[in-house]
Amino acid sequence: MNKIKYLTGCVFSVVSVVLVGCDDDIEFEIPEAEKHIRVYQDDQMLACDPASAIALSTSAQLLAEKSIEIHCSQKGYDGFSYPESCGSDTGSINVFTIHKGDLNEAETLGFAPLSDLPEAVVDRHCEYKVISDHKKFHLLADVKAAIEGWQDTDTQDYEFEFQQSFVDCPNVAAPPKVRVTVENEVITQVYDLDNQQFLNNLDDYQTISALLEAFKLQIWMTPRKAALSASELDKLPEYSEQGVPLSYYYDQGSAACDAPNTQLSNFVDLSSN
Repeated sequence: MNKIKYLTGCVFSVVSVVLVGCDDDIEFEIPEAEKHIRVYQDDQMLACDPASAIALSTSAQLLAEKSIEIHCSQKGYDGFSYPESCGSDTGSINVFTIHKGDLNEAETLGFAPLSDLPEAVVDRHCEYKVISDHKKFHLLADVKAAIEGWQDTDTQDYEFEFQQSFVDCPNVAAPPKVRVTVENEVITQVYDLDNQQFLNNLDDYQTISALLEAFKLQIWMTPRKAALSASELDKLPEYSEQGVPLSYYYDQGSAACDAPNTQLSNFVDLSSN
């Protein structure tokens, strides 16, 4: 917490700060360890091969596993020049804003201070564009409660309908609405409800446990937006009594197609059939 110093001559309430008969300013003294610092990690993306890049969430997971709080997450560039040929380095980096007190541990995980790259190209105002800490911790509390609720059900065999669209890439066709079947907590079948056919690539889909954990990580990364849906930003994500995520939306704001609007419906517990 930030240390707040009230100057002499001010009378204030412990419950709610109310200044009476005070003309002096309030001084805010932030401990050095709690000040912000940006760190980065090379995402190893090669020219002509965007799939080669380490995802922002993959780098963030390293920090999250050590409970290093993230105040902003973004893609950036190291500022160096590279050959314009396929297979060459691109200088793409994953950048996170953390507390100075966590820098040493972040460095042991392979991160370095962004100040080491004086010509780096990043959004210098990223920290002012993300959701508030109050909303972030409310969102985290809700998704953690959903995870606990889902774990308590111990449901291993189930199916659900899944639909996802990306509001930040309107020129890209939305994935089809599908029915996902899970047996022994492993996806065994994905049926395209739009085109009425089974899909061969099951790796593009996740179990409910994985969806909840992935959403928790996105909230930990402090997105620019997070809500029930892209059109209902004033409402919180919705979960069923069992912890199934019914509707949620986030926008990390650092790359194209990173603002998915997700909906789950028609959940069926197959173990009871």
